[in-house]
Amino acid sequence: MAKLVIAESSHVIALGLLSLVKTFQDVENVRIVHEEEECCSVIEEFSPDILLINTSFLKLETMHRMLKIKKDEAIVVHIFNTPLPIGAPMEQVSILDSKDILLNKFDTILKRVRNLSDELDTEELSPREKDILKEVAIGLTNKEIAEKTFISTHTVISHRKNITRKLGIKTVSGLTVYAILNNIIQMDDIS
Repeated sequence: MAKLVIAESSHVIALGLLSLVKTFQDVENVRIVHEEEECCSVIEEFSPDILLINTSFLKLETMHRMLKIKKDEAIVVHIFNTPLPIGAPMEQVSILDSKDILLNKFDTILKRVRNLSDELDTEELSPREKDILKEVAIGLTNKEIAEKTFISTHTVISHRKNITRKLGIKTVSGLTVYAILNNIIQMDDIS
């Protein structure tokens, strides 16, 4: 199931795009962002699989920040207010495209998300991610983990995001149970 963010200043265009993407059963959750200031925080908090972004209302600095904080495998689709040349990449949509063209592009993009999701389902945790998981499970904060493992807090957060993505577990208690069941930690390790 795909999570999607629509970053579009026009309420009418955003709602039109929303109605199109909602026709697909694979779309689990959609967030619409109308204000540039909200974009980065929504992307960081929501961790979407697809970003539909109208770049005309975003400053270049905001675009760079968004691309840095999005998850690596997220697909970025640019929304244009002008017609696109024939053969434009799937990652470009125009508000002037026909419904059939838009549905075809969204279908292709969602298939890519499904394929990425299938590939990620088979991913195992790296040894470093297991180390970080162990520290999370025993109750250390990001800062404490960073100090103990000699990495930056930002790197700890990146590892935690990868762990959450790979395992599909979002809570510390869930991660702790996973760590115990998979012999990453012992019950005695928990304080």
